[in-house]
Amino acid sequence: MNSEERIYTALSGKTPDRVPVVPKIWVDLGARITRTSLVEVITDPFTALRVIVDAGLACQVDGVRQFHFPKRRVLEKDGKVFEVDGKGKILGEIDMMGGLMTHLYDPRDFHLEDPYRMAYYQYWSSKEPFVRGLEDVPRITIPNKKFYEEIGCGDRQREIMKSVGDRLAILGDCGSATLAFHVSLRGVENALLDLIEKPKLVHSVMEKGVAIAVEKGKFNVGLGLRILRLNDSVGNMSVISPKHWRTFVFPHMKEVCTELHRYHPETKIYCHICGNILPIAEDLVETGLDCIGPLDPLGGSTPAEVRKRVGDAVSLMGGVDTLSFINNTSEEIIEEGRKCILQAGEKGGYILGSGCVVPRNAKRENVEALRIASERYGTYRNGKLRGLQEPEDLG
Repeated sequence: MNSEERIYTALSGKTPDRVPVVPKIWVDLGARITRTSLVEVITDPFTALRVIVDAGLACQVDGVRQFHFPKRRVLEKDGKVFEVDGKGKILGEIDMMGGLMTHLYDPRDFHLEDPYRMAYYQYWSSKEPFVRGLEDVPRITIPNKKFYEEIGCGDRQREIMKSVGDRLAILGDCGSATLAFHVSLRGVENALLDLIEKPKLVHSVMEKGVAIAVEKGKFNVGLGLRILRLNDSVGNMSVISPKHWRTFVFPHMKEVCTELHRYHPETKIYCHICGNILPIAEDLVETGLDCIGPLDPLGGSTPAEVRKRVGDAVSLMGGVDTLSFINNTSEEIIEEGRKCILQAGEKGGYILGSGCVVPRNAKRENVEALRIASERYGTYRNGKLRGLQEPEDLG
């Protein structure tokens, strides 16, 4: 099997030749591994795609997620990086130590009606919310799948795909349709209070989030990508209650899955919900997701606990503590990977990966350790892990 076949088989709940490896590599780690400046990542959208792919190839993983960055003009001053407009006006400081987001000084520089802003909404923030109330929701523009082609995302992604061939699986990103999307437009504090005080606003914003995520998904499908990521890193039980999740997140996440599966039935959708998901594990299955991830140990769960709750109804991804990549040796990570494989991948339907984004200062050999763990302990024969079979079963 090649990498995409291996991952797709696991996402389908079936048994590949071995457990696929998909750590959560983002541009910061990718830039460090490839010795690329983060400023270049910010200013060149193609570089943002390339560093993740090149890091994935260097670490011999099976697949990487792709994130399309906006093209931003920058000014470097006094050790800081600022985004500037075409006339040189400073719009805000870019968070170089975190999510590479521009913190706008003036929220009026973010226009809800601008499809470019809404295509990349997660890369700008402000102290004041971009959406002040229900009256602003109709202004939120939904970029359609053709728009991503018009701004060059398609050409860049196809060039990347051509360069890697079948050496690496490319996973498309739909962004977030639910609480993380609402937080992007309202801010964390407002968004969480809205769950209690402004439920109509929450649903209205998330309906826009659904439409944007679906169009992003359709764009990725049009590129030939069969595996899509749906994010809601905020919508976990470390932040909100199961009741609020079922009221606000569940129906909108289900709608994304339903629409994209209807649009292209062969598409596989996995979620990225870090933190505690155990109280809603069964609900996640009901959304129509094909895979649950990233099984974040820092959220208090293990692959074994999630597998026990969902059985074989859905595939699982992740499980290795993100802090292990900076605190542990590669052999310790291999052992952690072994335990994850045994806990969740006995009969297939499992992808080995990190419990959340791999830290940017992680050691390269520690990322490579996941592949070693898969090769040592994650190979299958006759639908079962070889390490769990009796000698006579191995021929």
